[in-house]
Amino acid sequence: MDENAARSSLISADLESRLAELFGALKKDVTLCCLFGNDEKSEEMRVFAEHLVSLSPKLKLNSAAAGEKPEWEQLFGLGLFPATGIWNENGFCRASFHGVPGGHELSSFVTAILAAGDSAEPLDKATLKDIAKIKRPISVEICVSLGCQHCAKLVMAAQRIAYENPAVSAHMIDANLYPELVSKYQIQRVPVVVSNGSVLSVGGMTLFELSALLRKQPGN
Repeated sequence: MDENAARSSLISADLESRLAELFGALKKDVTLCCLFGNDEKSEEMRVFAEHLVSLSPKLKLNSAAAGEKPEWEQLFGLGLFPATGIWNENGFCRASFHGVPGGHELSSFVTAILAAGDSAEPLDKATLKDIAKIKRPISVEICVSLGCQHCAKLVMAAQRIAYENPAVSAHMIDANLYPELVSKYQIQRVPVVVSNGSVLSVGGMTLFELSALLRKQPGN
């Protein structure tokens, strides 16, 4: 840990040690590409990201202000800031986070990093075969609450599907930060899975259930 690095209140000393151990298993470099707005949450995310990447030489941070990286915004911006995309040596891993991944979403954020670093638990062949059946390009947005355990599990499932299948991208959205989305999709409980402006499901799902749902979408 660089003593001069920013320190986030979301990362305690004990958590810092556990994360450093997890990130010690990374086999590939992973880059967090962050887009920041001019707001408190963006500053909170900047400090969190700087603290996190200081825990491993395998982690890098690349950041820009909203509007400075149109190519990033096309991939994962969604017009919602702060936004953080996960990259590795092969490019964008099709996973992004909109908001600060505190609470249960810290687990999904770390899981996405481990997958990008080629250090996630392998999936069985049957599951990989099911994921590969998703043929139509689809962007999945999961609206969550940071205090919702089912939300984090669904985000992990969606982003693992996205990592394994280049036709899928998965984006976590902290619904509490974007009241316009709550109104648009009439969100009363979370998690909510949205794609192409339509709600696909409400409530928790397993990776198997989400994969089945995505395979049922038109074009597959």
